[in-house]
Amino acid sequence: MFSTTFRIPDELAGFLQEAAKAEAMSVNAYLARLLERERQAARRRQLARDWEALGAEAGSQEVEYALEAQAEIAAERASPYRVDL
Repeated sequence: MFSTTFRIPDELAGFLQEAAKAEAMSVNAYLARLLERERQAARRRQLARDWEALGAEAGSQEVEYALEAQAEIAAERASPYRVDL
């Protein structure tokens, strides 16, 4: 597991703590959830770029390479980091 320290302004740190508390999560879990959401969003952006590039290729209809990524996105479930009290 990766561990790090980073510096953020006090105002942003306060927001982070309040946001995590409002979700009944630790700051660590809240940040992990945010990063996971961004990773999924990055995958979607890449998939959209790939589809756009594929569509620009004349006569190309090969889309099988993207089916696994689409299935992953379709099967997304709630974050494993949320703590329901």
